Amino acid sequence: MSKIYAGGGDEADLDAETRIILAVRRAISAGQVAAGTKLPEELLAEQFGTSRARIRIALQHLAFENLVEQKRNRGAFVAAPTAREAQDVFAARQVIERATTEIVTRTITTRQVNMLKAIIVEREREWSMGRRELAIDGISMFHRSLAALAHNEALSIALERLILRTSLILGLYGTSRGLASAPPRYWALIGAIELGDSAAAAKVMDQCLFDMEKELDIRDQAGKPEERLLRPDILIS
Repeated sequence: MSKIYAGGGDEADLDAETRIILAVRRAISAGQVAAGTKLPEELLAEQFGTSRARIRIALQHLAFENLVEQKRNRGAFVAAPTAREAQDVFAARQVIERATTEIVTRTITTRQVNMLKAIIVEREREWSMGRRELAIDGISMFHRSLAALAHNEALSIALERLILRTSLILGLYGTSRGLASAPPRYWALIGAIELGDSAAAAKVMDQCLFDMEKELDIRDQAGKPEERLLRPDILIS
């Protein structure tokens, strides 16, 4: 997988643009930067020890991924998905994650099942207590880890973009009730996977995504949150 999607490894060996892209994507996935957060070129250039020209290249790439919105004469902001975009993201995720779940169910090992269980156990407290940032990060981690077990790079890359968009959607429209309901859904999914019934597991995954979308509070929301300032330390912490 391309370093820009895989992450990890020694980031000191990566060029400035890639390090910036990975840092922004990581912060979005973890729910650490909210939709509408401004990404000032000058601050980013100082943090990453590079030129504003290279910052612009990174921001253009993130805009291509629909993670950043570039506003004329105002700069770059973390994207704010609309309610319609949220529906499209979940519809696309259902198509991809049905496929990855079916593949994983047919090939998963006991060790891999235990790894997925450990993620749920580790994050269950954050989900149940509605700790927004940690809950969003846990949801991203579970779906990303499950999909990775399918060993299909094309599906993983497509899903990664959708997972990042989902992090922004949950940050905008997610509710405490929705976040707290994640553990029972995932335990049901693990149960279906352990039974080895790929079709049944895919249906449970569909239901997980349907329930996640159903719990969004998009009433009277226009997808245009209040503009926020980027915390100076958030991308290099």
